Amino acid sequence: MSKKIVLKIGGSVLKNQDSVQKIINILKSYEQKPVIVVSAFLGITDKLKESLENLLSEESSLNRIFEEILHFKSSIIIELIDNDKIRQNTLDELNKELRNLRQYLQGIYYIRYIPEKAHDYVLSFGEKLSVILLKGVFADKNIASEIVYPEKAGLVTDGIFGNASIDLIAAKKQVPINFTKDIVYLVPGFYGVSKKSELTLLGRGGTDYSAAAFAYCLDAESLDIWKDVNGFMSGDPKHVNNPQRIKHLTYSEAAELAYFGAGILHPRTVEPVRLANIPIRLFNINNADKKTAQTIIDNNISIHPEVSKSVTVDKNTGILKLQGPGVGYIPGILSEITKELHLHNININSVITSQIAINLLIDKDIIDKAYQLISKLNLQVLTNIIVKKDVSLIAVVGNGMTEAYGVAARILSAVSEHGINIQLSSIGASDAVTYLIVDEKDTNKALTEIHYTLFEKNAKQEINSYLN
Repeated sequence: MSKKIVLKIGGSVLKNQDSVQKIINILKSYEQKPVIVVSAFLGITDKLKESLENLLSEESSLNRIFEEILHFKSSIIIELIDNDKIRQNTLDELNKELRNLRQYLQGIYYIRYIPEKAHDYVLSFGEKLSVILLKGVFADKNIASEIVYPEKAGLVTDGIFGNASIDLIAAKKQVPINFTKDIVYLVPGFYGVSKKSELTLLGRGGTDYSAAAFAYCLDAESLDIWKDVNGFMSGDPKHVNNPQRIKHLTYSEAAELAYFGAGILHPRTVEPVRLANIPIRLFNINNADKKTAQTIIDNNISIHPEVSKSVTVDKNTGILKLQGPGVGYIPGILSEITKELHLHNININSVITSQIAINLLIDKDIIDKAYQLISKLNLQVLTNIIVKKDVSLIAVVGNGMTEAYGVAARILSAVSEHGINIQLSSIGASDAVTYLIVDEKDTNKALTEIHYTLFEKNAKQEINSYLN
């Protein structure tokens, strides 16, 4: 039997009846029967989250939310499934899953306490409902399929609720035995299972990560990610003019772009497939008939003529500035700080130090907690702690950034020449990225100027030279 291909279908694609029909068309373009890792339909996860958040104060909201979900799913089932028996079986399965969820939430309401694991368990239902619906539609179209749930397949995690890591060694021992038939497999994405048999989410956008883990465990031919955009671009079309499609990225470039805010991939998607040299292929579902990958990600080195390949922005990173004479020099200070944050599951995105300051880059939604924890340490060397949230982190990605002459200078000049203040910058943290932090109000201007300098200026000069 030939190697399997793992497909990931994201929530931005799963919207309505038309999107389900497009998935059927995608299947027809593959010679072998793939493993399909599926997200929740667009908006369903938010409804599930709302049901949990409002549960203790408004039990009646449960009925409204469940009716909305059932109505939405039922309308797709009725529209796309012609066979009466298959339609009814699918509706029954859907109702059964929703009843299980309702009972769980009602139990929480009666005990008046939301356990830590509840968030992960409740939000996992979005993906479970997706595979039930798709299996019914596939059956109606004579496409043999089977659902494999991550908890049954053995997609083992470290047990961290909300943002778990997959234990690839343990998973590889269990996953393959569940995918031996020559049929289409449907797998709910976004979550795995701890060694205590508790469901744990893989973080925001985690279906990418789980799909990559299944691709690794199955030694897949490729990981094909279907979205409604044309792959990676030289910049976000919302912020820059004339962005160019990037046909190829290395694993490192893709990982850096994802880490620094490009919403195309979950930041950890690259990790599993890189281990087995499995290419990631990004497709646009609106061009499914052409079956042309918009961006291919693998370990082949490709150097862009201008070195830089893309500029992206992360608006969720803030600065925690720790000031004091010799704070960056005194042994043990940084170690004590990072240990305290680690004990409270606060991740430090980056550290930039000087003699009189330690700058910690931390997600804005947890930076206040980090401030409180460090303040309580009462470190005498610290004279001031400043929280800066009104900033944006802009990253320029491309292999060979540290070796190519003048690239960093062009980036910094593009910003400074237009009166934009750079609060912090880092060159050389990785061979594939240069990043800088600017005031939030200057974000769009900085992105525009950097993109113009790196990707548009030379092209315009060449056209003008040709015309003259």
